[in-house]
Amino acid sequence: MLLGLIAIFLPVASFTALVLFLGAYMLMDGIFSVIAALGERRTYKNWRWLLLTGVAGIFIGILTFVNPFATGTALVYLVALWALIIGVGEIVIALRLRKMLRGEGWYIAAGVFTILFSFLVFLFPVAGALTLALMFGIYTVAIGIMLFALALRLRKRYRRDQRHVYIA
Repeated sequence: MLLGLIAIFLPVASFTALVLFLGAYMLMDGIFSVIAALGERRTYKNWRWLLLTGVAGIFIGILTFVNPFATGTALVYLVALWALIIGVGEIVIALRLRKMLRGEGWYIAAGVFTILFSFLVFLFPVAGALTLALMFGIYTVAIGIMLFALALRLRKRYRRDQRHVYIA
């Protein structure tokens, strides 16, 4: 929950940290992919593809640390493109389900809003980055609350079950 609150109240720093962690992940994944490709080149038929993806991961990871702004911008545009594809998919699925279900208008509306979101992120990438950080924060707080509630329920059940255990 703390991570989520930090993301909500410090979205710029959170987005920057997210980009840097993504870069570190890509760098490490690339290094391990290159090691695996070179180690398995005699037994793994597609080792060249693994090597290529590893080198790409290393390159993008280094680029992230050299210019995190470029990686952050690319990430925002990838999310916008993803949202555009999802929105179109939602509309297509809703139109196909028209004959089987009622209320497909809501699904079409969701697709339209998703496409609108993608256009807004394309037009205002800085606001899109802040929105992503805020969405991450809200999601993280919500998950934290749910996990905390689950922990309380499990503890209550554990205590109840312990009262019913008899040692013979």
